[in-house]
Amino acid sequence: MAWSIRNIRSHTVELALHEARAFFQQVVTTRLWNAAHGGVYVPVTEKTQPNPYLDAAHRDVTTLDGIDLTLVNPAFMTRQIGEIAEEKNAVWFHITSLNPIRPANKADEWEGVALRSFEQGEAQTSGFAEDEKGNPVFRYMAPLHTEKPCLKCHAKQGYQEGDIRGGISVTMLGDVFLVSERRQAAYAILTYGTILLLGVWGIVYSARRLGLEERRKEELILELKTALERVNVLSGLVPICASCKKIRDDKGFWNRMEEYIQTHSDARFSHGICPDCVHNLYPELVGNNPGRTEKHSSEDAPPTSSQGSHGGKP
Repeated sequence: MAWSIRNIRSHTVELALHEARAFFQQVVTTRLWNAAHGGVYVPVTEKTQPNPYLDAAHRDVTTLDGIDLTLVNPAFMTRQIGEIAEEKNAVWFHITSLNPIRPANKADEWEGVALRSFEQGEAQTSGFAEDEKGNPVFRYMAPLHTEKPCLKCHAKQGYQEGDIRGGISVTMLGDVFLVSERRQAAYAILTYGTILLLGVWGIVYSARRLGLEERRKEELILELKTALERVNVLSGLVPICASCKKIRDDKGFWNRMEEYIQTHSDARFSHGICPDCVHNLYPELVGNNPGRTEKHSSEDAPPTSSQGSHGGKP
């Protein structure tokens, strides 16, 4: 965005410079035509009075039919062109010098800096500034080089052909250019601001999506861990005999309960006998104490009938 705004500003300056230089060249060309003819005689009017700063033998003449004419030199003509340009185009011309013949042609501060820079080799000076009322203006100034037709008036000042004897400054209203610049800059800010907002939104959205994916991964990992922990845990319907309590496996074989459970889980068994079974199976061990709750291992149980009551082999 900053690069675009700099380009817009550069384009604005270039556009103003091109227009100001065109005005300057037009005035210079007209002055050369005037100087080549040694000045131009025009009728004396209220606005066009004889130039008191023009030292010429035949400055004022009268025609045979009584019309008063006065000689207009390039400087006088430049002032009059400037008055017309100010009225019609809001453009101001000022012919000036560090050594002016006419006091009103004295350079202001900006023009003085420009004239001294011309003596150092600068070809032109331009830029946006403010007038005495604080309004933005664009100013352009380039040097006037002494040419052979100019020596008719300026040789007595010590100038030689090729010398810089002054310059012409061109001043134009800055708003003409700055309004367009502001509009383009606002469009650039809006465009890049929109891109910025979309970019930020995209980053936030992507970050949130990544966060959700990470959480989903964590949940999936947790689910897998839980599933792995449950692999060896029995679940679902288990077909069991209602009488002997054996359990039928997937192949149709009936297995003792403890064998089936040990095969299908991590559970392991240690055998004992509960008080109820002791009472039912071995009442003689319980005696008159049916509430006895001590556990007895299988080794404490009396011999089975298969061993015989007399200790003989079966």
